[in-house]
Amino acid sequence: MRPYLIFATAALGLLMYSIDATVVAVAFPRFMADFHTNVLWAAWTISIYYIAVTVAMPLVGKLSDSFGRKRVFLISLILFTASSLACGLALSIRSLILFRFFQGIGGASFLPTASGIVSDQFPQNRERAIGLFTSIFPIGGIIGPNIGGWIVSRYSWRFIFYVNLPIGIVLICLILVLLKSSRAPARPRIDYAGAAFMSVAVVLLMFGLNTVSESLSARSLALAALSLPLSAAMLVLLVRHEKRHTDPFFDVALLRSTPFLAANLLNFIIGAAIFGVFSFVPLYATAVRGLSTLMSGMILTPRSLGTIPASTTTAMFLKKWGYRRPIVVGLAVIAVSTILMGESPRVAALMGLTVGAAGTLSFLMLVSGIGMGIAFPATNNACIELMPQRVATIVGLRGMFRTVGGALGISLITLVLHMSSNSATGFTIVFVGFGCALLCVIPLAFLMPSGRGAVRT
Repeated sequence: MRPYLIFATAALGLLMYSIDATVVAVAFPRFMADFHTNVLWAAWTISIYYIAVTVAMPLVGKLSDSFGRKRVFLISLILFTASSLACGLALSIRSLILFRFFQGIGGASFLPTASGIVSDQFPQNRERAIGLFTSIFPIGGIIGPNIGGWIVSRYSWRFIFYVNLPIGIVLICLILVLLKSSRAPARPRIDYAGAAFMSVAVVLLMFGLNTVSESLSARSLALAALSLPLSAAMLVLLVRHEKRHTDPFFDVALLRSTPFLAANLLNFIIGAAIFGVFSFVPLYATAVRGLSTLMSGMILTPRSLGTIPASTTTAMFLKKWGYRRPIVVGLAVIAVSTILMGESPRVAALMGLTVGAAGTLSFLMLVSGIGMGIAFPATNNACIELMPQRVATIVGLRGMFRTVGGALGISLITLVLHMSSNSATGFTIVFVGFGCALLCVIPLAFLMPSGRGAVRT
């Protein structure tokens, strides 16, 4: 009975993390109104979370192997719960951004460490247990926007963070009681310097873009002129450091292979277009299409409902279809639906629909979700077969490129929205631009392995 209770506890932690990754987008307009800020700074509440997850996730897996899963998971739960309280109490947009960074660090360990806990509890059925465990993640994509829209519309955006408090406290108590302490005999070398170079480079790049787009004053231009070269310098130092480190945070050597480079460039654009663009759909729904906060969260649900069956079907036939066909078809579907998002009234008129803005956006979100379900199983598996003995490293690189792409995509989107004459024009440029970017990277699929007959999940 204990293993199943531990599984349920770890699954609840993953669900809480998944919900929190999607719930904040619904509160965008309230952040801007309550803190008297613009979309540039409000968007940092999402992008800084992605940066924290990107930096922390590769590290916490090694830390759990070194210091024991119970200790690392407990520390992560305490940090996530405490930072959730701090987010709810934030008095300025800058303090909220800071607390979201710590929340991302705490939440980053939920997937790798909790996966290790589940794996330890079910050694005979590890694959089935991990598969069932990770299938919980998409559920958060359904629950998060809906519960977030309801909370923000009925109460305050602060309660989207406060709801984590009772859940976090219960999880901490359950882990203390149920999970036995463990400690690995060996202590791996952890590349803290590489993680620091990566995070500083991305933050400086985003800060420079935000500063120059917020105003064209001498002060902002000077700050941008300082931060952008420093970001480039951090990237150079990262590459030099990683080439010498025995266990690098970012394995530069893998990117010398054309298939690996193509796959991760594709993952970068996917992260920017999907994580970035869809983070702004609730703001688009309220600011441009006039929908309520509750409805702006509900229209995200069809995306997850489309992704789950499409990904299951694609995974079943991936050995037969290979990687390239699903990637081409899936990305084309996502790109077209993204482009049409900015022209949703015309789409409804052309199709003779009378469902209104909510119905049209929900339909386009469903279509994009189906495209994600078709493309993701293939992009998740691409290039693993080239080096199956380094699956963890390759998967880590994939996740890092996607989340960094998402963070930078958010910065570019906020720059466009801030500099556009009005919200409608800005969102049209965003949807068309990122949709076309997805179409442009489709040829990269033909530089990857065909994937026929060798599939790993």
